[in-house]
Amino acid sequence: MIKALLPIAAFLAASSAHAQVLDMTWKPVRDAGGEVSAIEVTQVVNGVAGDKPFGLNAPVTYAAVTGVADRITGLKVTDRDGEISFIVSEDKPVSGGFPYYRHWTATRAVSYPVTVSYSALVQPAGSPGGPAFGIRPSGGGVSGSGGGFLMLPENAGTTTSRVKWDLSGLEAGSVGVTTFGQGAFEVKCAPQALTGGWLMAGPAQHYSIPGDSHFNAYWLGALPFDAEAEMVWASKAYKVLSTSFKYMDPAPDYRVFLRGLKTPPFGGGTALGNSFMFSMSENAQKDIHDIRITIFHEMGHQWVGGIEGGVADNWFTEGLNVYYTTILPLRGRLVSVDEYAALLNEQVANYYTSPARNWSAEKIVGVGFGDEKIRHTPYVRGALYWADLDVKIRENSKGKRNLDVFLAPMFAARHKGTRFDRAYFEAMLSAELGPKAVDDFRAINIDGTQTIDPSPKAFGPCFTRKATQLPGKDGAVDGFQYIRLKTVANKKCAQW
Repeated sequence: MIKALLPIAAFLAASSAHAQVLDMTWKPVRDAGGEVSAIEVTQVVNGVAGDKPFGLNAPVTYAAVTGVADRITGLKVTDRDGEISFIVSEDKPVSGGFPYYRHWTATRAVSYPVTVSYSALVQPAGSPGGPAFGIRPSGGGVSGSGGGFLMLPENAGTTTSRVKWDLSGLEAGSVGVTTFGQGAFEVKCAPQALTGGWLMAGPAQHYSIPGDSHFNAYWLGALPFDAEAEMVWASKAYKVLSTSFKYMDPAPDYRVFLRGLKTPPFGGGTALGNSFMFSMSENAQKDIHDIRITIFHEMGHQWVGGIEGGVADNWFTEGLNVYYTTILPLRGRLVSVDEYAALLNEQVANYYTSPARNWSAEKIVGVGFGDEKIRHTPYVRGALYWADLDVKIRENSKGKRNLDVFLAPMFAARHKGTRFDRAYFEAMLSAELGPKAVDDFRAINIDGTQTIDPSPKAFGPCFTRKATQLPGKDGAVDGFQYIRLKTVANKKCAQW
């Protein structure tokens, strides 16, 4: 009887350890000039999984943001027996600006709870450019991502993380908001999930759809446009995306973060789950149409989603999103036909003049954040591929099916938890158009050996295409541009 109970007791003890909560406090602090200089972090770790020694990690580089671990200062870690010392090690550097980590491993056994405290300094002005993951000061506040400042337990046995803000170092009326919610929040995942969220703290301004709490936008610092007016436009884009991709019903909560910066790096637009950050110079000279397209693209990631396999499959994650960023604003009457034409022709030109036009997906990944034109080649190559695939599906089905119909079952299955990877897509494609379509897909998007030649009909009935010379880095290259057919009404363009 007693022997029978021992394994059950052991199981219950393990289950209890895994149910422990990681408690954290984030406190932005300002310098004498009133700008945030650091985020002070305190966390209480209640246990780890398995029998590994207690350890912490922080990124050395996080998606082109360098020196994250170097900016962790004043580290102090204690348990009931006093201060804990560590052996420090580091992963082999990863090329292309992709993440790798520094590790702190305890030199003795610890007793729980363990209290960790440190200050994470803001990313300094003049750092290498890249996505806006680093924490940067602006407008008396701070913004960035969890990946840009957090040191976390490596093998925590926790399944829930609770975070609260201490805003006492900021001006009165400041707010703390993240991808996960406004104010204190709880994430029912391992602590590493916190790296995948945006944060903003300070005297931020706010917009939400009147009577609808599902869409919220926050901004800090001076911006080179009317932020509230553009967030009204963004809320309309949210509704277009929600009605275009019906597999998410009800539509997900979504947060937009905008920040204006005085100094580089400025960052651009980057999406994470249920949110994106648009980071820019407060003096940026950008056309408002370009800003709106960036907004739509980053929001679109929430509905287009991803594919199992990583960045080598950006033909889907980015390419399909670029395609829908082009066509859906036209269908939703958010852009004019002329703006639509300018965007699609920009994509055509970027593809045909790219030095990586015929590179493999893996070779492009190797460059990473080192060359933005090369890194974005799968975006435009994929977008042209999807536009051409749409025409092929329409023609093969004699107008009964299109790309939206083809993809709808996949979106629904993926949303329910079915694994979606390249093999899944190739099976779909073969069933729709036959095995040659799979060969063409691989040659264009994976191997890069075949140059995409999209149909004159690829962008709807209002356009045809004309061969032209496009200005490339090393001289003109053969390509084409899509030309508006003046005999077709604008209304028909938007019905494609």
